[in-house]
Amino acid sequence: MRANIVDADEILTAEKVGRALEAQKRLIDNERRAQFESFGVPSECLWPASRVYHEHSELGPAWAATLTVEEVDKITRNLDYKRYPNAERFALPPTQTLEAKLEQAIRERHSTRDYAPRSVPLNVLAKLLELGDGVTKVQEIPRRAAPSAGALYPVESYVIALAVDGLEPGIYHYVPIIHELERLRPIADICAMEEFLPPDLLKARPPIVLVLTAVFSRVQTKYLERGYRFALLEAGHISQNLMLTATALGLGSLAVGGFWDEPFNEFLGLDSTTEAVLYALLAGYPDDASGG
Repeated sequence: MRANIVDADEILTAEKVGRALEAQKRLIDNERRAQFESFGVPSECLWPASRVYHEHSELGPAWAATLTVEEVDKITRNLDYKRYPNAERFALPPTQTLEAKLEQAIRERHSTRDYAPRSVPLNVLAKLLELGDGVTKVQEIPRRAAPSAGALYPVESYVIALAVDGLEPGIYHYVPIIHELERLRPIADICAMEEFLPPDLLKARPPIVLVLTAVFSRVQTKYLERGYRFALLEAGHISQNLMLTATALGLGSLAVGGFWDEPFNEFLGLDSTTEAVLYALLAGYPDDASGG
């Protein structure tokens, strides 16, 4: 057990508490980094976990798959993606083809931190999901808008709808292969996310928060340690699709990687050992009055 950060009889000041907390954080971090010395990582390395992981997920001539060709083929063709069978389902409306030019969308995309108090039409959300992670080609293994290692598609998309026409505020799961939403539970407003989102993002009050998670076994069963890299890459592909589509739709967006992990996973009802949040995205109409 670690010692108290201040003596019980000591007269506390904000400065003393601050120094004590900093000392405690340094102690915890030093203990964390010392655990990796057995892996050959010097204690002064500030990112030992990622260094070890990167080394242990490298590919080379000695790498060998643990599955047979038949087993790999079965995993790829298994379209039993995550579903919530008891959830209320909402079919998303058909959308029109966007006429926006790719170069224009890339040049105009920027991080938006202030959103207008304006709801997003359901067909706009539908287009955002369709071009972000939806099915673009119907075939035996439906192809989606973003590349995925082995066509395994381990990344799941959730919609936290705060102001979307036709949807009650709540948490929804997107089902790409049938272009539907599954309603998981209601929420009151963005304050429900104060445990894991930074305060400035809560104040932005976006009408939509999109969340990308990874179901680890779907990709790691085939690719082992390398699969985690692939899941992160896929989340990045989808996020860029979402941001460029948002720009083309006249929406602003902001990619969010800085959040408290475990409260976010609990908020979505996830077991973080099997599925966890990787990335999030705010979206909505920019508040031009604020200069955002």
